[in-house]
Amino acid sequence: MKSRRYVDSQKNAMYITKVKSAVFTTALAISILANQPFAIASENASIDSSSQTNAAAPAESNEENAQTRSELVLDNIQDVAYTLQRIRQQAINVYVECTRKPMKHYELNVVSLSTIPLTPLEAPSVYLPLRKAWLVFFIGTMEPLVQILNEHVKHIDERTKQRHIPSKYASQWQGMVDEWKNGIKQLNKQLDVCAALVNDTEPCNVKVAESARSIDGQVTQLENLLKRGSKFLHDNVPISNSGH
Repeated sequence: MKSRRYVDSQKNAMYITKVKSAVFTTALAISILANQPFAIASENASIDSSSQTNAAAPAESNEENAQTRSELVLDNIQDVAYTLQRIRQQAINVYVECTRKPMKHYELNVVSLSTIPLTPLEAPSVYLPLRKAWLVFFIGTMEPLVQILNEHVKHIDERTKQRHIPSKYASQWQGMVDEWKNGIKQLNKQLDVCAALVNDTEPCNVKVAESARSIDGQVTQLENLLKRGSKFLHDNVPISNSGH
């Protein structure tokens, strides 16, 4: 007869496997949605070209090309902001899971955070034991979002350079892009640290909470870099060439 500990461990392993499968599905959906605007655009383009086989497509003016590229850059900047917001929310979810306390009455007190507080954490024994499957899910959904960040930054850089950024600003812009890339690498490293803490045989809730706080702090740094980059583009790279 198998021990209860063995049966419980088997159930937990099966549950985590299901969660990982759900994470994979979520990651796949996120990747598809992230690239959907470009896929739709290419499909529409092919439909238009096939329906006008006997008519030559009018050439777009330089101004129209610049306007299109400007709109795409603005969209990518907004997408980066949304992606960072989603990563922060998952970091908050990790933190909240790690800092749950035992209920002593029936009155609900659900924590709602927009960022992770900087107040010192209490002893690990104060908080409830970690539910590993939840943490696997939260961290697993952050990982594809970090990869999507890399894609957005790449598109912003490419399209900004296509808009013929003035040469006197080129080195400054490249410096900002390098900062973004390095910041995303640091974010990915912090995710690795958090995942390693969760995968420990006896994960410590306080250590995992502190790791989630570090992820939140790195997201703040990336948001500040995004604001700097957005202001730089606003000041030095016009949205269109009209009037210039």
